[in-house]
Amino acid sequence: MIKKSLGYFLTVGMLCALANKASAQAALLAIIFGDKVASEKFHMSMDVGLNFSSLPNLSDQSNKTGLYFGLGTYVKINDKWALTPEFKPVSPRGAKKVLPLTSYAQVVTEAEYSFALNYIDVPVLAQYKISEKLFVSAGPQFSFLTSAKQVTSGKLQQGNTVDIEEKMKSNFESFYFSVPLEVGFRLSPVIKNKPMDLKVRYNIGVSEVFANTAYGSSKGSTFQVFLSFPFIKTVPAPAK
Repeated sequence: MIKKSLGYFLTVGMLCALANKASAQAALLAIIFGDKVASEKFHMSMDVGLNFSSLPNLSDQSNKTGLYFGLGTYVKINDKWALTPEFKPVSPRGAKKVLPLTSYAQVVTEAEYSFALNYIDVPVLAQYKISEKLFVSAGPQFSFLTSAKQVTSGKLQQGNTVDIEEKMKSNFESFYFSVPLEVGFRLSPVIKNKPMDLKVRYNIGVSEVFANTAYGSSKGSTFQVFLSFPFIKTVPAPAK
């Protein structure tokens, strides 16, 4: 039952992520080359989970949740340290219940506004292994804005509900810098002797999110929970 549930979770995450062209290319690369290049010193992984993001310092805003997807790599330095560069083409962020950049109060009643942003994230983390199952990571993350829009939800005068999406990429900085802090736990092999990592990561925003701070200023905040599936087999311990 546990195996089926994990398989279902991974399948749903992959199907959602594959809607994005970049993520489709990333998934294909992992599937084709993942096992072939895997070794103790270097291997790839496929990561899928959730982003819980917000834009601190803005009044009347709340967290926004979105699917997080991409590839990771593991480069072993020694028995304790490793370098883990990643490529995450699907990393949605933003916030709900924000003040609008463009108001639709004249045509929409009970209007609620949110910002929907998507970035390509490139974290380059140093990982330290505390034990065989527990590790921590930290390092810089370089993010590139791929899309940004304001979503207006409310009712028209006729009573029909409506969602109005307006592209606003020029209102946000195209480059964003943050520092992820991560705690990870290696789970027992669940699929064909392959391990699975559960990672919890908090991204500390360093640079400004908005291109025009006359609206407001925020350095962003993102909490991430995701599963990482390394393309490397675990060798079973010898029977006693």
